Amino acid sequence: MNQTQHTCQLIISARSHTGLVRPENEDMILADGRLLRDESYEISRPLDTSDKVLFAIADGMGGHNAGEVASEEALRSLSAFFKELPSGLSPAELTASFNRWLKQTHLHLLEMGANNPDQYGMGTTLVGLCLYEGKAFWFNCGDSRIYHMHGGKLTQLSTDHSYGQMTGIKNHLSHAITNCLGANAPHVFLDMNPIPLFTDNLQEETFMLCSDGLSDTADHQTLTRFLAAESTAWSFVRLALNAGGPDNTSVCIVRIKQSLS
Repeated sequence: MNQTQHTCQLIISARSHTGLVRPENEDMILADGRLLRDESYEISRPLDTSDKVLFAIADGMGGHNAGEVASEEALRSLSAFFKELPSGLSPAELTASFNRWLKQTHLHLLEMGANNPDQYGMGTTLVGLCLYEGKAFWFNCGDSRIYHMHGGKLTQLSTDHSYGQMTGIKNHLSHAITNCLGANAPHVFLDMNPIPLFTDNLQEETFMLCSDGLSDTADHQTLTRFLAAESTAWSFVRLALNAGGPDNTSVCIVRIKQSLS
C-alpha cells in the first residue's frame, strides 16, 4: 500500500456470548490487544502499514470449566508473544515463529493438565487474523473459522480440523475435532497462509472470525447476507441465539477500508 496515496481505516466489532444452554462461556476473543468474554467491543481507528494487529478466537473444551482456562491461557500467551515479535520478519520467518509458539503453548497446556486433575484433558481451538507491517495472514488450529468477504463474495479461508472434514466420512463423529491445543493430543499443527491485501485497488476487505456456536447455526448464505449489510458482531450472535443458542458463540468482524487521501 502506498501511504502517500491511501489511508486505511480499521473497523472492529467483536462479541462473545455464553449462549442459552451451556452454563459457562469457554470461548474467548483477542481483538487488537483486548481479551473479551461475555462482552462486546466496537472501535474504528486508523491503520498504518507499520502496524502489527492481531485478532483471534479460542474455543475451549474440558470438564470443570477447564476449557475456560485453556482458551484464556492460550490467548494471553498469544498476545504476549505477538507483542514481542520483532519487525522486518519475512512471511516464512513469521510463520515459523507462530509455529514455535503453538508447540510451546500446546506443551504448556498439557503440563497444566498433568499437574491439576481439574484441568486434565483441557484444550482449545484457535483461529486468527494477523496484520503485520502491511501484510495479512490467517491461521487456524481446530474447527473455529475465519471468513473473507471481497466484492460481495464470502469465502471460508480456514478448513475445519474435524473428523468429517479431514476424512470425508459423515457420521456421529463428523464434528469431532482432530487438531487443537492441549486436550492430551500427541501432536498439533497450524494452518497459516498469507492474504493478498494493501494493493492499489483495495477498496474494502471484510474478515469474520467465529467459533462453531455461529457456524453450526447459520448457513453460508445467511452469513453472506449479514456481512454484506455490514452487520455488527452482536447481530451474528443473535442469529445463534435465535437458533436456540446451543453453544458458546464468539464473533469478531474486522473491516479494512481504504479511502483516497
